[in-house]
Amino acid sequence: MRRVGARRGRPLVTVAMAARNAEEYVEKALASLARQTLEDLEVVVIDDASTDQTSERVRAVGRSDGRIRLRTLRENRGQAAALNLAVAEARGRYLAVLDADDEATEGRLALQVAAFGRDGALVLVGGSVRTYCDHHARPGQVWRYACRDAVIRVRNLFKSEFISGAMCFDLEKLRRHGLGFDPRLKLGTDWDLANRSMRVGEVANVPEVVMHYRIHPGQMTAGMIDDTRSDSARIRVEALRHLGVEPTEEELRTHLAVSPCNYWAFGAHPYFRAARATIARDAARWFGVLLRAARRTRRVPPAELESYLAEIASLIQAELASDELRELAAFCPVSAPWPCLKERPCR
Repeated sequence: MRRVGARRGRPLVTVAMAARNAEEYVEKALASLARQTLEDLEVVVIDDASTDQTSERVRAVGRSDGRIRLRTLRENRGQAAALNLAVAEARGRYLAVLDADDEATEGRLALQVAAFGRDGALVLVGGSVRTYCDHHARPGQVWRYACRDAVIRVRNLFKSEFISGAMCFDLEKLRRHGLGFDPRLKLGTDWDLANRSMRVGEVANVPEVVMHYRIHPGQMTAGMIDDTRSDSARIRVEALRHLGVEPTEEELRTHLAVSPCNYWAFGAHPYFRAARATIARDAARWFGVLLRAARRTRRVPPAELESYLAEIASLIQAELASDELRELAAFCPVSAPWPCLKERPCR
């Protein structure tokens, strides 16, 4: 891929990075940005009151790369607030996010900027990611996401079809519509912003792997579980409301139970296990509610929703036909079993 030279003045891309006690990983994250084939960028790092050497590591890298800017907060304000500060200071035409414990592939920014160039309606572009764990001797899984806007809108009702550190936004559109990360959320701020972004423009994922996603005990999603009071449940409820549905407590439990997730095997969710005897019937009833809402409001494509619901129904039937009762704790996104999140080697 042709290397794009750096320009003076306004950079083409601002990379926003929120870092909290990331001394072990942040230099590798910054090195992955230094290797980008698109060089016309700046990096804004917000150290969210780290108690380790995160800021010192960033400053050391910044001494040899003037594109890096660091701001250190005195009090821990959370990932969303830190990212919003980076957004406020961003000078780029596009805004890419990279978590301080992950690494971008060399062509990531070039691929995403090219996608924006091909389609002026886009407000957000993501991509595939490859998981890995420092304790593993082999590569992890490739998590692929839907590429088309219509499919993403449907799937985002159930799960995030983007991953935080792989997202790139049209910054001008975010600012025009007053969009940012919600500091009330601890988890899923990326999912929430993607949902709200879809109301002002189209979204897409490039099929290529754009990020290496590290699995480790300190990450925010380690040990994550969805229940009806979780941030991810609140994000789903807001998306369902936009569709035109106000779920009951039981409907929300069903929705969570059958929502696919990369972090555990389908059927391992506690709500699925608890409702195993009735889950197929409960899901069918709930799917009818969703389809009627989609046909009424047209806020997601009804045909795409019907297709995805059929896919989930097939997963339900396959799981019910299995003699194995899946346990949540037995699944690891990189490779089974779970010890990579318990600080023990799982080679």
